[in-house]
Amino acid sequence: MLKKDRDFRETLAHFLSKKTSLFLFLSIAVASIALYPLVIPHLSHPSMIYHIIIHIISFDVALFLTTISFVAFKKTKSKKILLTGISFGFLLFVEFLYLLQSSSLLGTFYIHLIEVEFQHVLLLLMLILFAAGVLRLERK
Repeated sequence: MLKKDRDFRETLAHFLSKKTSLFLFLSIAVASIALYPLVIPHLSHPSMIYHIIIHIISFDVALFLTTISFVAFKKTKSKKILLTGISFGFLLFVEFLYLLQSSSLLGTFYIHLIEVEFQHVLLLLMLILFAAGVLRLERK
């Protein structure tokens, strides 16, 4: 039983290290999950389909960047990579909200006190975390 677990972990680690196959797998998974509930209902509105497809692609890229950042963090234990991964996680969440909005499954969330969309605040947090990850000095 332990050998099977070790073999599975090694196979998974090898798969995750091949970025092309990981991106292809994530793209197929996202497209197959999003196709029916998000694209099919809007087939009679081509402009909406293009808008939704752009957000599906953005979601897929954000998912890929988040995944490889956390895989890299697991290998290196670098706080810079952790901050970058968390920032891509925020981007992933924002793209998910925009995807739901573009397919008319979700309305717009405003923060009424400052009259700003919630996604804009999340994007600002993503940029701050990304900048912190890029500018952070590693101590050895």
